[in-house]
Amino acid sequence: MIMKKTLLAAIFTLGFVGLSMNFSYADEAEIFNNEVEVKTSVAKEIAEPVSIEVSELEKLLALNEEQTKIEEKEEKEKQAKNVEEEVSVSVDADKLIVIAKSKLGSPYSYGSLGPNAFDCSGYTSYVFRQMGISLPRTASSQAYAGVKVAKANLQKGDLVFFNTYGGISHVGIYIENGNFIHASSYGSGVVVSNINDSYYAPRYVTAARYL
Repeated sequence: MIMKKTLLAAIFTLGFVGLSMNFSYADEAEIFNNEVEVKTSVAKEIAEPVSIEVSELEKLLALNEEQTKIEEKEEKEKQAKNVEEEVSVSVDADKLIVIAKSKLGSPYSYGSLGPNAFDCSGYTSYVFRQMGISLPRTASSQAYAGVKVAKANLQKGDLVFFNTYGGISHVGIYIENGNFIHASSYGSGVVVSNINDSYYAPRYVTAARYL
């Protein structure tokens, strides 16, 4: 009888321990599952902003690429326009010089505006007028009205000015290679001279552009 009671007690004890262990395992499993769920949730929360940031970065890169293409297109159009303008100016300058040379040998006459005789500013006024460009009457006025040009940057058609007897008192039309065409009171009327020769080099003052 005592042995039966002891055996029952042992069985009861083992059952209780086993039940306790089952509860313990269940608790641990539940804790583990909760931790997994928390970590998964945290991971999602971390991943979502990264996903958003990557998406925004892609948009910015796309916009930047599009803007770059627009700027490149505008730059090409600008360059093409500049080339067209340079060609146009060059053509106008060539026409101007043809007109100027057509008057080579015409006599100098103070106060004359052409078409058969000229003083220096009358000559430049006449030539530019054939191109539809109106110049001031005197050499000094023509110097100040145009766009200033450095001597090193002279182009065909620019006006060149000299101090021949006090202030800006003489003007001619630049041709190329240092040469200019003008109505000279010291020569035989309309002639071609060089801005670097012994007479004009020390008297050179400035240049102006009208084309």
